[in-house]
Amino acid sequence: MVVTRPLWVLTAMQGSPSFTSTTTVDVNVQDINDNHPRFTQLFRGSVFENASPGTVVLQVTSTDADEADVTQYSLQAGGASSGLFAIDRDTGVITVTGHIDHESTGHRLVVRVAANDGAFNAETTVTIDVLDENDVAPVCHLPASSDAIQTVDDARLSVVVNASATDDDSTSPNRDAVVSLRDRWTRDFVVVGGEAVSWRRSMPFQTALSDRRRSSPLNAHRVTLAAVDAGRPALWTSCSPLTVNVVAENEFSPQFGQSYYSVAVPNNAAAGFTVMTLRAR
Repeated sequence: MVVTRPLWVLTAMQGSPSFTSTTTVDVNVQDINDNHPRFTQLFRGSVFENASPGTVVLQVTSTDADEADVTQYSLQAGGASSGLFAIDRDTGVITVTGHIDHESTGHRLVVRVAANDGAFNAETTVTIDVLDENDVAPVCHLPASSDAIQTVDDARLSVVVNASATDDDSTSPNRDAVVSLRDRWTRDFVVVGGEAVSWRRSMPFQTALSDRRRSSPLNAHRVTLAAVDAGRPALWTSCSPLTVNVVAENEFSPQFGQSYYSVAVPNNAAAGFTVMTLRAR
């Protein structure tokens, strides 16, 4: 820096008797760029994934003991953060320029920042935490035969099928997914514990009005589930519809038409001769 101060007072003398004259000499010390820039602290910031380009993350600052403090900033190339951020060369403000995804880029990014005063260079590491957003919808996992599930006459809360849901978001509650009824409520089904699809009420087997030996179409019950996560706002995905068919429980033994049969067989009957035909129900 420039220092201006009186350094010498000069006196001139001549003759006898002598006469004197004085003057002051000021010495100006000119500053030269001989000090390195120094960052004021270790910097750490955060940004949400999917942040729009231009979003401000943080500002780095530095000092320089030289008078002409014309430090300029730049980002060092390379690493996972390459292309995701930019820095204002004059102010040190770091902004978003690329797409940041918590699931692919990770929960933490590191950028190298350089400060240059025209002669000397200084570098520092800036840590940027990537905050997770609920941006991935959950996925249903149903049994392979979910299009035609069969159950016998079931009692209330008997489990019909087990289903599950997963979510690729990285942190709770965004990744916490369960199975739920798509319409939130039906008179026939309920989801217990986020995965067990159960009867809400006892469901009997019904026969066709035209033929008591045939199953009624009313035995086929349709239910639509959804995978729902716990994020705010919650994301959901519809599952493939389930068809649950109620079949008659095997409660009865087969019965022959009569308890005793008698038939005459000729003594010359050949192999394969039909003796009689029996039927049971």
